[in-house]
Amino acid sequence: MASGIADRLGRMVGAVFADFAGLKMSEFDELRANARASGCEYLVVKKTLFRAAAKERGIPADAADAPGGFSILFGFADPIAAARIVKQFAKAHAAFKVLGGFIREDAGVRTLATTEVVALGDLPSREALIARAVGSIAAPLRGLLGVLQGNARQLVYVLNAIQQAKSK
Repeated sequence: MASGIADRLGRMVGAVFADFAGLKMSEFDELRANARASGCEYLVVKKTLFRAAAKERGIPADAADAPGGFSILFGFADPIAAARIVKQFAKAHAAFKVLGGFIREDAGVRTLATTEVVALGDLPSREALIARAVGSIAAPLRGLLGVLQGNARQLVYVLNAIQQAKSK
């Protein structure tokens, strides 16, 4: 089992730890469904197994010392998907408490505090950020195009007025 967790830790690009004590089974199912839809995987793990897997991967496992139940949501494609899912789920379920997380960086794996996980959960998706950037780049071009079209349109109006004046 520790090798399966170590494998997931090796493949993840983002992960969030949480205390699940007090959740109902239907709420677990809801969280798992949300995770699958976003390319993530939610597991309830024993703290000792998690510590062993984290040690195998050279990752500090400080969050595993927290009291209560321990679960981890692994994100494999989007580094902030797990944080976004957990933040939304924690809003609707007061018993679910975020403990911290990991995010993969160029230099390795960085440990995140609870506040950092919540801040990451507030970020828009990668696609939304790209759309904003493209919109910001396109706005001045759209304005320039409107100005240039306005001048051409005015020229057409003047030429039409001249044609109508000569045809009378």
